[in-house]
Amino acid sequence: MTIRRLLLAIPLAILFLAPIVLFVVDRALTVYATPEMQTRFLRDYAPDGALDKFRISDYPGSTAGGIGAGAGLGFATHVKTLDQEFLMRSDDRTALMAALDRDVASRLDTTGAKVISETGNDTDGIRLSYVAGKSTGTVTIKPLDPILDPGQYLLRPLGAGEEAVWVRIRIEETWFKSGVPMSPAKVSLLSRLLL
Repeated sequence: MTIRRLLLAIPLAILFLAPIVLFVVDRALTVYATPEMQTRFLRDYAPDGALDKFRISDYPGSTAGGIGAGAGLGFATHVKTLDQEFLMRSDDRTALMAALDRDVASRLDTTGAKVISETGNDTDGIRLSYVAGKSTGTVTIKPLDPILDPGQYLLRPLGAGEEAVWVRIRIEETWFKSGVPMSPAKVSLLSRLLL
């Protein structure tokens, strides 16, 4: 084989083999979500205990929500939404949001997760970030969302000081195959110490 033919054959071989190599590497590194990758908090959390203290008893309300999962290169994601229609006293808004915040933080703690940040308030919503094992996660407690026409759901008109709202909570987790990566701040500090 002449050098000219060899120089032509090498790029052609690379062009032919590159997609195959990329496919094999992608398959080897892709992590598909499984229930075993979910934290106990994600699997078990429901806000009923916190809501029951504020629920007007003659209206049971309704619940909705869902779960989802995704695959990624070296990680998998899980999402859980919890939506609950709720009849409460209007002046309990702040207390209800505080109770939900405490309930989520307490449940994270009892399931072995560590809360690493918490932001927000009862007007804008509350967001907690946590780490548990090989997972990082966020819980978003959205601001209470008024139901515009509660009369279509209730068998009676709203009483004085009563309000129908949606309570909406979203939990998002990312499970990392090789463990939770270090934050950029910790990586840069570590590199400065090693230099």
